[in-house]
Amino acid sequence: MKKLFNVLIFTIVLALPMLAKDLETNYRNAIVMAYSPANSVYEDDNIKLEIYGERLWATNKTDRTIFIDLSQCFLVHNGSSYPMFSKGQDEKIASKKKFSTSIEEFISIAPSVGSKQNETFICDFSGKNVYGKYTTTESPSGNFSEYEERLITLLNEMLNESLDADPEGKNYIGTVSRHLTEDESINCIGANISYAFNKKSEDWTPVTISTWVSDVCFAPFYVEMPQNLKKDDKSGFGIKKTEAAKVHIKADSPFEFDTDKSPLIVCDWVGNFKKGSFELYPAYVSRNRHLFGKTLFKILVQQATYGVSDPRARLCYKQVIIFDGKEVDWGEIKYANNPYNFKK
Repeated sequence: MKKLFNVLIFTIVLALPMLAKDLETNYRNAIVMAYSPANSVYEDDNIKLEIYGERLWATNKTDRTIFIDLSQCFLVHNGSSYPMFSKGQDEKIASKKKFSTSIEEFISIAPSVGSKQNETFICDFSGKNVYGKYTTTESPSGNFSEYEERLITLLNEMLNESLDADPEGKNYIGTVSRHLTEDESINCIGANISYAFNKKSEDWTPVTISTWVSDVCFAPFYVEMPQNLKKDDKSGFGIKKTEAAKVHIKADSPFEFDTDKSPLIVCDWVGNFKKGSFELYPAYVSRNRHLFGKTLFKILVQQATYGVSDPRARLCYKQVIIFDGKEVDWGEIKYANNPYNFKK
């Protein structure tokens, strides 16, 4: 076994120079989904709810502690609702006796004490998106929902338009955008929240926030990785900050947005036309750690810029989404030549 392991390591080391050459930063394709900015925020005299970064956040606007009763809170996804607190439930399993909502669990939101009040994390929506593998017969959720059917129909139209931009008809290099109404949207997320100023209150205030994907863009993208601080740069005193990774998209921005509270998600898209399948995953910008060999480490850093970084054991960078415009010239960077490249 040890001999076999050594042979494997030796083979990988020999292959590294060739792999490094193939994993240079290139264009890839992204599906950019923008949630309606007008519906991503709810606000009353006491509380402010915001959906950004695929999460729900709350801000206390008062000088009293606000309590959110999880037994009265529900997630909403594509027309279905189910208890927020239970990880075992989703739109398919919305109620089971063992998942009783009689539990006493609360989220407390600190009172406002200054000009800058940090938001409180409430729940994660990332599992309620469109990530996963799609085929002509199956979606990540199993059977096709109405929203998933809309997604595949929309992507089919956009992919054909993108391919038309390549004179050779081989690569998806064209930028295609769509604006959607709520009835046309491919994904809708939201939550029903109940809050009060006392855990034992009999008068809870119910509020609802929901938003939908209002703009979709299929476009080439690449990642400009930040320069990591070297050992000498970290010496001495003073503030040293690592720049954010820049996700460059060859498209026009659907609307103005706050970089730190972006309602946009960028999905790395990989498709195989012959097999009738494609995959959507978050285009995280990261580098892997706890790996053997500096050369292999460098390759995996390149993989991060290539959009296929392993989500395990990684250090994620803060990222900034930059729309370079539909007509931008990126110069020498080439279109990604990956094994899933679509060819009719």
